[in-house]
Amino acid sequence: MNTIQEIQASIVEEFSVFSDWMDKYEYLIELGKSMPLIDEKEKTEEHLIKGCQSRVWLACKPENGRLRFSADSDAIITKGIISLLLKVYDNQTPADILAANEDFIEAIGLKENLSPTRANGLVSMIATIKAYAAAHKGLSVPDGTERQKKDIEPEIVAALRNVYDPEIPVNVYDLGLIYEIQADADGVVFVKMTLTAPNCPIADEVVAQVHEAVADVPGVKEVQVDLVFEPEWTTDRMSEEAKLELGML
Repeated sequence: MNTIQEIQASIVEEFSVFSDWMDKYEYLIELGKSMPLIDEKEKTEEHLIKGCQSRVWLACKPENGRLRFSADSDAIITKGIISLLLKVYDNQTPADILAANEDFIEAIGLKENLSPTRANGLVSMIATIKAYAAAHKGLSVPDGTERQKKDIEPEIVAALRNVYDPEIPVNVYDLGLIYEIQADADGVVFVKMTLTAPNCPIADEVVAQVHEAVADVPGVKEVQVDLVFEPEWTTDRMSEEAKLELGML
C-alpha cells in the first residue's frame, strides 16, 4: 500500500503533464467521476462540510486501523477537489493523516487557480479530514470506556467545528480553543476550552454554543464545559488549515 507521500508525489507527476489549467480541471472532473461515493442515506446535515460554497458530504468509518472516506458534491469541480483529497487520505491511518502536509496542492498549482470561495472550501475539506483523523487517534484502543470515547468523539469534533469565534471567522476547534475532550461510557462529556481573550464580552454565549453543540450529538447525555485561561491561548494552537484560511501562512 502506498504511503501518503508516495501518493502525493504521484499526483504531482500526473498533473505535470498538463500545461493548461483547463486540462487540469478536466482531469479533476474525471477523478470526481471515479471517486467512491457516499451512500445516499448518509447525505445528511451531519456529513455536510461547513465552509464550502457548494454542498459537500464527507463520511468516514474506521476499518482495520485505517480510515475509509466516501464523499460527494453537487458541484462538478468541487467533487473533483474532494476526490483528489480522498485519493491521498483514503485508507490511511489517523496518525499518518495528521502528520501529512498538503504541499502537493501548491505543487500542482491548485491553490493559486481556485476562486477565493473554492479555496476556502478546500481548506474546510482538509480540516474536516484532519478532524476525523484526530478523533480516531485511539483506533487500536480496546472496548470499554475508551471504546465509547472513540466512537462518539468524531461527532463531538464535527459539532464543535460548527461553532465560530465571535471575532475571528474560524471555528473554535480549528482555532485551538478546545483544550480537552473527555467522554465516558455513560455519555457524559467534559470539554475544557478557552477564548482568544479573557475579556471577551460574549464569553457566556460562546460557552453556551459549545455546550449546545455537544449536547446535540447523539449519545451525549450530559455536558460540562469548563472555561479556562491557563495556559493562555496563542496562535500556535491554531491548525494549519485555520492559519491558511486567515492568510497567516
